Amino acid sequence: MEREKIMAPSINIENLCRNSIDLIQYARQIAAKQVNMVQLMTYYSIGRWIVEEQQQGQSRAQYGKQVIKQLSDALTEQFGRGFSVDTLENARKFYLNYQNRISETVFRKFAIEKSETVFREFENVLPFSLPWSHYLLLMRIKNPAERRFYEIEAAEAAWSIRVLQRQYNSSLYE
Repeated sequence: MEREKIMAPSINIENLCRNSIDLIQYARQIAAKQVNMVQLMTYYSIGRWIVEEQQQGQSRAQYGKQVIKQLSDALTEQFGRGFSVDTLENARKFYLNYQNRISETVFRKFAIEKSETVFREFENVLPFSLPWSHYLLLMRIKNPAERRFYEIEAAEAAWSIRVLQRQYNSSLYE
């Protein structure tokens, strides 16, 4: 009788541990995806503002470098690292390459209204499914069809950035 009392809690502890580990792994995965989506939406929005508002829709304004430098200085002063001229130029390029991914409504909800309900729009289809580092590599690919091919393959096969680079270097698309 005494032995049964000692054994029963250990089985419950094993279930508790297994369930807790599974839940924490799931929660971390969800949190990482949300953080990634917020980061991508932020870069997309900043890139859009640079192109649409400061450059009047042109791919480059004559004063574009000055605009990006001033924005970089202001953001760096406010937030510290992470908003270099290179990062902002990449945000601009990100928007130019992927501008059709986000509807006007979603952009407005996220960037203007700052509404958390915007993420409900993504329940079925995410506009971006890879980390920022992957998009930095993909944006170097000039052919949109080739870029899309590598994006789809990387997302479906869960390629790391190294695998994506290796697949691109091997000319998998061709």
